[in-house]
Amino acid sequence: MDILIKRATIIHRNSEFHLKVKDVLISKGTIKNISDEIDTTNARVITGEKLFCCIGLIDIGTHSGEPGYEHRETIKTLTSSALAGGYTALAVFPNNKPTIQTKADIRYLAEHPDRQGVSIYPIGVLSKDTSGEDIAEYMDMKSAGAIAFSDGMKSVQDTSLLDRALLYASQAGVPLIHHPDDHFLSAGGEMNEGFMSTSLGMKGIPDIAELHTIQRDILLTEYNDTGIIEHGISSARSVKVIHHAQKNNSKISATVPYLNLIFTDEDLNDFDTNLKVIPVLRSPADRLKLVEGIKDGTICAIVSNHTPLDDESKNLEFPYAKPGAIGLETCLSACITYLSDLIDLPVLIHSLTVAPRELLNIHMPDIKVGTKADLCIFDTESLWICDKEHIKSKSSNSPFLGKELKGKVLATICG
Repeated sequence: MDILIKRATIIHRNSEFHLKVKDVLISKGTIKNISDEIDTTNARVITGEKLFCCIGLIDIGTHSGEPGYEHRETIKTLTSSALAGGYTALAVFPNNKPTIQTKADIRYLAEHPDRQGVSIYPIGVLSKDTSGEDIAEYMDMKSAGAIAFSDGMKSVQDTSLLDRALLYASQAGVPLIHHPDDHFLSAGGEMNEGFMSTSLGMKGIPDIAELHTIQRDILLTEYNDTGIIEHGISSARSVKVIHHAQKNNSKISATVPYLNLIFTDEDLNDFDTNLKVIPVLRSPADRLKLVEGIKDGTICAIVSNHTPLDDESKNLEFPYAKPGAIGLETCLSACITYLSDLIDLPVLIHSLTVAPRELLNIHMPDIKVGTKADLCIFDTESLWICDKEHIKSKSSNSPFLGKELKGKVLATICG
């Protein structure tokens, strides 16, 4: 059946229709027509009060569960969750059991039969077994389809190892993704170090644990003339030092989890374990600086930080709960709900669609006649309740359970 999208504002900087209100007709998975008015009687019609159409969202650093943690997430539930949230592509971290570090591991994810049309881009390990001790086989993984190397949210403490990894990744021609965290400074911490951690009697994680690692990484990239993606930054001082490095032509980029743009450590008053995440939620001043970083381009991409966890890992007292929250189904809606007064919608969508693909040097969909339909259709005026019954993920560790969100994905189209 053909699909007709009626009167949608197109958001895609690379398209000639950017910010124009158009009808879009899709036939057999391909965009057949884009016009002011399209009439057809044989199409499924998608309408909305305030409809928008962009290319499918892409997430960097999704945790897949499968293989090894299928009780938390399978590829089928992961991609179902992605489609519900408007994502047509996922760059998946390698923190599985076994870790994603061989040709077979890479192909297992990239060619999985339960992808449901969603493109899965495997990220190979930075170090063998993500142990932070020995370099992995980069060229083998790249030949099988790895689009980047990373140890996920495990920060590399060995400076010599990261130095070699930067060189090898550069030779392989793919990005290195690194989460900055000095374990010697953050060890045992439960939340941001500051007034709230003192008030709640929690051991804090100082922002210098992140800042110190970023400064080290900048020095290494400048020394080797290589690039790096600082994944999941959380503090104002990190934004400042990255911005300064970029002005001096350093090849450093950054991503930020959407929860760090929305919540702060002040939201931990009720000890909601679904807000216990990595990186930790920091102060209101940090949050505003992160928002500023998105607006001025210092931070390129917004990520969902999708980390599915079972109830046994989250329904515990705060110090004993594992950090992490699912995010694919709520990222776009939560950003529209909480950030619309701070970030213009075109900037927000760019950070969720075009910028992540540019960071990873992967295929960029387009919105023009004759191209494969790779689209997210959403209504910014549509209200919905995030409830456990309708979550597509196999896990339900979300801080938005029971909350009303504004902006609903009406359709995700993957060819």
